[in-house]
Amino acid sequence: MDIAYASDDNFAVHMAVSICSVMQHNREEDITFHILSDGVSEEKLGKITDMIEKGGQKACLYPLGDFEGKLRALVPGMNTGDFHVTTLARLFLGSILPTSVKTVLYLDCDTVVLHSLEVPFLTRMDPMVAAMAPEPTIYPAVKELIGLSDADIYYNAGVMLLNLSLWRRENLEAECLHYYQKMNGKLPFNDQDILNHVLRDRVYTLGQRFNFFSNYYYFSYAALCRLSPSYRTVGTERLYRISKHHPVVVHFAGAERPWNEGSLNYYRRAYEKYLAETPFYDTPKVKGKKLSMLLYHGMNVLTFLCPAARKKISDAYYRNHFTS
Repeated sequence: MDIAYASDDNFAVHMAVSICSVMQHNREEDITFHILSDGVSEEKLGKITDMIEKGGQKACLYPLGDFEGKLRALVPGMNTGDFHVTTLARLFLGSILPTSVKTVLYLDCDTVVLHSLEVPFLTRMDPMVAAMAPEPTIYPAVKELIGLSDADIYYNAGVMLLNLSLWRRENLEAECLHYYQKMNGKLPFNDQDILNHVLRDRVYTLGQRFNFFSNYYYFSYAALCRLSPSYRTVGTERLYRISKHHPVVVHFAGAERPWNEGSLNYYRRAYEKYLAETPFYDTPKVKGKKLSMLLYHGMNVLTFLCPAARKKISDAYYRNHFTS
């Protein structure tokens, strides 16, 4: 099993937590962890590599060098907004990883694995290029911007099983770069928007269990279907409830991160459990976030009580951050 991460120095500890959780729940698997390093310190890389090897698995490191500079030379107008440029590294897995790697599971650093990952790897990929889970809370304006219709599913790229053989054969890396250049390097969700445009109709839909946003704990199935009517085509209310209470992968997307002091994230104990088993067990919580965590949690509770109010807040956030 080949699993890839891309991290800068700030997210290296969270990557270690995710890797630890993978190893805990996939002990019978031979795993190679491919780590794309965008400036991760030698000290942190050494500790992570040692943790992986002590767990009986293999680590391969790929320094990205001046990744931002190289990318900016290709896309001069690039503006990744609130996201670090490292997020775009997943688009280059085909050329960075050895050709012997035919299929790879990409995981965002802010994920924690709670069960075996065997099921996604049994997915029959051909003729699909990737397997991802839906993101029904995506803003309709984003789908329109990248050429998707209301009926199209928008996918989250934080958990992505990639058919690298087909990706390379069809030179999809170049196609992604060409689209990014065409959009002058300005897309709300960067690589994720690129992938949704380029891979339209070529994605196998994974169940939400394999990429369960921690925020979704507060959303009902009906509320998500109202936000994205296409969501009814990829599952049922019963499966959604199973995803919520028994996720395979929890994705800490959104501001309510478990490493922030004062976070009330429902799944925070999972992060804390695996953090305690890494070489970074004594990493303190990020301070100065208590008020913002309380307010964000209040918004999540509001989502449960009144989804329409949450939508108004989200729409206002989009207007302020992506249309100004």
